[in-house]
Amino acid sequence: MSGTSSPRRLKWAGFLGIFVWGSIAGLLGAILPGLRERAGISLDQSGGLFVALSSGLVAASLVAGVALDRLGKKAVLGTAVALVVASLVSLEFTNAFPLLLVLAFALGAGGSAVVTGAHALISDLNPEHRAAALNLLDFFFGVGAFVTPFAIVPLQRVGGLAAVLFALAALAALVLAYVLTVRFPAPPRAGGHSLSAASAVARSPFFLLPALMIFLYVGTEQSVWDWQVTYFMRQLSMDNVEAARVLSIFPIAIMLGRLLTNRVLQRVAATQVLVVSTLGAAACFAFILLTHAAAAAGAALFVAGLFMASIYPTTLGVLSGRFPEASGTVLGLAITCGWLGSVVISPSFGFVAHRSDFGSAYLVVVLAAGAMVLTAGILVRQKERPAPAATAGQGGSPGPAFPTPERVDSWSAVD
Repeated sequence: MSGTSSPRRLKWAGFLGIFVWGSIAGLLGAILPGLRERAGISLDQSGGLFVALSSGLVAASLVAGVALDRLGKKAVLGTAVALVVASLVSLEFTNAFPLLLVLAFALGAGGSAVVTGAHALISDLNPEHRAAALNLLDFFFGVGAFVTPFAIVPLQRVGGLAAVLFALAALAALVLAYVLTVRFPAPPRAGGHSLSAASAVARSPFFLLPALMIFLYVGTEQSVWDWQVTYFMRQLSMDNVEAARVLSIFPIAIMLGRLLTNRVLQRVAATQVLVVSTLGAAACFAFILLTHAAAAAGAALFVAGLFMASIYPTTLGVLSGRFPEASGTVLGLAITCGWLGSVVISPSFGFVAHRSDFGSAYLVVVLAAGAMVLTAGILVRQKERPAPAATAGQGGSPGPAFPTPERVDSWSAVD
């Protein structure tokens, strides 16, 4: 890595980048009441803002993945964080609904590019232990997601919407300054990879199975964020405050689970972790559906978070290990599948709940979790197959069909 910054500095560029995404991931929902009052927009228009945000998430992960392999990680991460800063600041000075749609799209696009770039960076810094490193990376998403509602959003009481937006913009600007001072490695191949090669990878079962896992995981997790509070209120007679407090243990469990999995992957193969994690999550969600005790349901949700924690980063680690010379493109495609999962599975929950009841709708979560179990089982059987031809076509020699078990110290993975 001659001419580049130390692995530790590069590592923190990824960790701080994913922290930025965590800090803004739920921002639009948190500030929407104040934004709606200030701009005078209707509830229907508010829904349009979420559509614009989601559109930015999907579009940017596709573009960022290819750009990572063509232009390098510094260009993508720096541009993405700068777009987040510009979007946050501009939101304070915009009330026109068409411009708010543009800024919501830009905020989603910047965040999505940060996610793709940070995962590609940390994965490529840790070629022998990608899954363990990505579990540690995504721990910092949880830190950002925790900081905003507990430390930043309360600033709205004293400084209004501007205080929240400027505080988050300042944090992101500090991260941008750090990223710009880091010297990144050059892209793996001059000119990057062709779109035809990316298309070939996307059709390979060695890509499709992990991508399906990401689709199911993100859709399942988003359903929990969107509907779990309402489910507890309707099915277990909790009030709104109690249900929200119970839900707050879910992200804490995910953070703890990712730290734990980072250690576990030192001794256990990634596929085995995925099988256990999906089985545990599916069992917990099934228990929540069947129980009528609020305390038991809350405990089950916490344990579900512990199991869910490892699925996303471990699967991305597996996938980037299969296509190491096009990790940016491949991770971008997979992350796009995840965003699509969030706009398919969670709305399906709402569709069933509207036409039946919340007990029946929760089957959507249970069935999606069960589908993850089946996918993990197929991934285990796929372990010994040769790498797909598409991989060889991108870099010359085929990469490994599956990464080896993780054996790495949790904090020195890239040192």
